[in-house]
Amino acid sequence: MKEEFCIMPESPFWEIKRFEGCHRHEVFGAANRKFSIEDGLVIFLNPAIHNMSDIGIHFNKTFMDYAHKVGQKTWQEYYNKTQEDFIKRYGKNYL
Repeated sequence: MKEEFCIMPESPFWEIKRFEGCHRHEVFGAANRKFSIEDGLVIFLNPAIHNMSDIGIHFNKTFMDYAHKVGQKTWQEYYNKTQEDFIKRYGKNYL
């Protein structure tokens, strides 16, 4: 299985390496999906916590908000960027 670039920290809520049967989730999707992939802001989830149940990140605002906050903080630290830099790239502040 191809390893994908991921800068997200380890978490009990997601994996940082792809495993059999998992789904890749771009932390900042929609219009920012390409940036998320380029920047390593991806996590790997089993289908139930991705989009196959009510607890999945696509339907759970608390989970999504947490991933956004961790993603922004991680991006700023990894790339030595400011909050303003993040807003320029992703269009919104999540912190």
